[in-house]
Amino acid sequence: MHIVIIGAGPAGVSVAETLRAQGYREAITMLSAEPTPPYSPPAMVDHFLTGSDVHLWRGRDWPERLGLTYRSGTAVAAVDPDAHTVRLTSGEVLRYDRLVLAAGSRLYAPVEGSEQEGVYNFKSLSAAEALIARARAGEARTALIVGAGFIGVEIALLLQALGLQVTQIEMLDRVIPRMLDVETAGMVAEVMRERGVDLRLNTQARRFIGNGRAQGVELESGEVLRADILIAATGIKPNVEFLAGSGIETHWGVIVDDYLRTNAPDIYAAGDIAEVHDRLTGERYVHAIFPNAVAQGQCVALNLLGWKVLYEGAESMNSLKHLGLPVVAVGAQSGAEILRLRRGSTLRQIVLDEGRIVGFRLVGDTRQAGLLRSLMLRRVDVRPLRDLLLDPRLGVGILVGQALTGV
Repeated sequence: MHIVIIGAGPAGVSVAETLRAQGYREAITMLSAEPTPPYSPPAMVDHFLTGSDVHLWRGRDWPERLGLTYRSGTAVAAVDPDAHTVRLTSGEVLRYDRLVLAAGSRLYAPVEGSEQEGVYNFKSLSAAEALIARARAGEARTALIVGAGFIGVEIALLLQALGLQVTQIEMLDRVIPRMLDVETAGMVAEVMRERGVDLRLNTQARRFIGNGRAQGVELESGEVLRADILIAATGIKPNVEFLAGSGIETHWGVIVDDYLRTNAPDIYAAGDIAEVHDRLTGERYVHAIFPNAVAQGQCVALNLLGWKVLYEGAESMNSLKHLGLPVVAVGAQSGAEILRLRRGSTLRQIVLDEGRIVGFRLVGDTRQAGLLRSLMLRRVDVRPLRDLLLDPRLGVGILVGQALTGV
């Protein structure tokens, strides 16, 4: 059996590693559009700040150690489910017995002109390296980022640390609006501004301006902002274009069932490209974060081997590493009740619904994030622990453990 994996991000790597760990010794071919070994997008900021190869999370020789065929710089043009073939942009055709779609996503902005040259996609290592090279060579002194989600904020902090003058615009009233409430976002924004980022909220981009190559952004107000580096970062867009005409069902991402199967025989999807159900809301969503991609890859691999493993669902979860102020955000922002405790630069906010945790925000002290997440995912009734949930002492973990085990 020949398994072809399109994509070399965390999901694709997880599929291949799990297959080998379970004793699968037949052929695996991994296709990557980028000319690099497999890398971790979340670790790129650390790579650029430290110069280490931390982003190459499995090492440069990973394909050889795993005994698979790794084809970098190989983009896919089309998939034919009936013929069980993949056509590359070079014209070459590969046959598969099982196919995994793990082509990931890219940053984008639904703004006119964002497809022009000069608008960088920082989620791609090769594009990010080109951007950083310009900054380090002194060819760029200013940067403008459209969008202030988690990735956009991390990019702003990186470029500021590299000495660029950074302006960041966000159409809504706070940074990271999908994950942070107004208070938590305000704490993050305060630190960003202290670090020197020119953060402009309630500011909407109308279009990228330029003649073939973008040079700035025109705002809805009519003001024009120019910069040496322009980055679109209002959200992520799954890389599904190569599936056009294949009959594989897509919406925002690739639609999969609870076993991560597509509607096409012998084809699965995992990671940023897969539209899965949210384990808390039940709605279908693309959860483009590292842990979900790895878990989905493991599930796909086991199902390729015939295990019939049910994917339990993803949840929204993220953290800021380079702010200088630890921030973890998981799950819903609103519910029937919100428990809150703020002391200086430390905030604990826990969202409850029918006595169960459906989300939480931790700022400053994030040590109990794992405990709270376990309570949330196990849907434990925390009403007996209500007065302890805001206790910053680590000793509360013992009581939480008792609640989880029923002791």
